[in-house]
Amino acid sequence: MSASVIAPGLPAARRSFLDSSRWIISRRADLTWFIGSGFAGYTALGLMWAGFPVLPIYLLWLVAIDGPHVIATVTRTYVDRCERERLGWWLWIIFPFLLVGPAMAMAGQLALFYLFAICWQHFHIAKQHFGFMMLWKAKNQERDAAELKLDRWFMMSTTTLPLAWFVVETRPMINQFVGVQFVMRAALSLYGALAAYYVIHQIKKWRAGRPMNAPKLMLLGVLAPLQWLAFVYASTFGAEGILRAGITLGLFHSLQYHRLLWYHNHNRYSDPEAPSRNGLAAVALGKHVGMYLAAAIVLHFVLMVVPVGLAPSTEMAAATIWGFAFTHYVLDSRIWRVRGNKELAAALRL
Repeated sequence: MSASVIAPGLPAARRSFLDSSRWIISRRADLTWFIGSGFAGYTALGLMWAGFPVLPIYLLWLVAIDGPHVIATVTRTYVDRCERERLGWWLWIIFPFLLVGPAMAMAGQLALFYLFAICWQHFHIAKQHFGFMMLWKAKNQERDAAELKLDRWFMMSTTTLPLAWFVVETRPMINQFVGVQFVMRAALSLYGALAAYYVIHQIKKWRAGRPMNAPKLMLLGVLAPLQWLAFVYASTFGAEGILRAGITLGLFHSLQYHRLLWYHNHNRYSDPEAPSRNGLAAVALGKHVGMYLAAAIVLHFVLMVVPVGLAPSTEMAAATIWGFAFTHYVLDSRIWRVRGNKELAAALRL
């Protein structure tokens, strides 16, 4: 029996924390994929912390989950006729991006290249979490400007400050700059104050009977500890520990992305007119989830795994294929903009 039936006189925010909120897909789907997938990251982190070999976890993450999520962007860009017309020249950025890694390698700056690539990767993950938060805010009609600023500052500091702390802690060349440690301590102190204020603010809202955005708060509740635990653990391995943090946080991010992309594709391409309007994306990739996953995995294997295995220089090939990830980051920043895109808003049921 729901709390609203037990005590119908209570304000909506005090009845049921879950029942008073709206969800992107449904309560079950959102809890499982957009929030609950964080526990895949906790599981991987726990296994590595317990001494389980990293290699099998890494291969599972890279080959079956993370790599395919990068290439899955193809299913709603390059093979979608409407998106090709809308994106235009943006689709060609893949070619210069494929040259960045080799150019940095030939210049003897691979360490700097990978630092840049990893920072961009984690910023991309931060933006996705922020995007989910904004979708839940839209669904629950949270339009207060001050609330939006508070949510934005807390989400972005939660997802970027741990990485900044990790870089400072594990890169001696950065620590040599005067004032770096002071700035980091100040940032951590400000973050602690912001986190305390955010929690107190939510408690006051709940006590006042104001509507609570359950999915947004649950996402932050899962995400914030995971971010800090991942980077604190990774720092014990020095700069090389970034791979362990990447696995932990990437699992969460990739599973979220696969579910949202399939939700979008299925809704967008199920329209009887979609094949003539959108082309190949609607003919096959939006019809069955198995075909979507198979396409993502096969394309990842062909474009990102085989070249590394066949290339005379594995190091050069590994640097080159980062171009696919960079393209994914840029295209993602454009294809998920709901404002002004009625077709996207309809596919996401906004």
